Amino acid sequence: MMVKNIMIPIEKLTTVALEDTVKETIALIDAHNLLSLPVVQGNKFVGIISKKYIFEEYFKSNEDKEEFLERKVAEFMKTKIDAVSERDLVEVPGKILAEHNLQFVPVVNEKGNFNGIVTHKAIFKTFNKILGVGHTRIEVITRDVKGRLAALTEIITKQDVNILSIAEIDIEVMNLREIIMRVDSKNIKALIEALNGGGFTVKRVDEE
Repeated sequence: MMVKNIMIPIEKLTTVALEDTVKETIALIDAHNLLSLPVVQGNKFVGIISKKYIFEEYFKSNEDKEEFLERKVAEFMKTKIDAVSERDLVEVPGKILAEHNLQFVPVVNEKGNFNGIVTHKAIFKTFNKILGVGHTRIEVITRDVKGRLAALTEIITKQDVNILSIAEIDIEVMNLREIIMRVDSKNIKALIEALNGGGFTVKRVDEE
């Protein structure tokens, strides 16, 4: 899945400009119940401003409150923000959000114009969909031998079960592997019996 499928487009965003004041920015943040806002200059993304950044600057400055509220957001917004392309895979903004303390990642097009943002919520929702969250989860233990996945999927296919997601993990114990699946099945009991009888060990089943 690509970024363009999960981003919030710019026309649905609340943004501020470089010359906007702290007072105007706080009013927008509060009005829309947000934590941070993109700062734009024309059609370019130039930074992020948040209540956190504003409060940090205020307590450092020792300025009169009314004077501080008239300062421009350009003075203390965060500017070193990695942007992603609309055609990047969703893993790219996911990695940026995981490694940096950001509320969102900006999205730009091939001309460098600001097109939208990707949020934590969008990433989590996408990964949950990819992982099949909401469907039955099965953990299976198997020996690390060639063809194990082919054998597993053959058993599952014969049970007329749909695999929604599958991941294999090296548990670093006695040459064993753990396989975690999300499946759509009307008869989980029969599937478990078939897996256990086919040389796999079903470790855990969570029906949702």
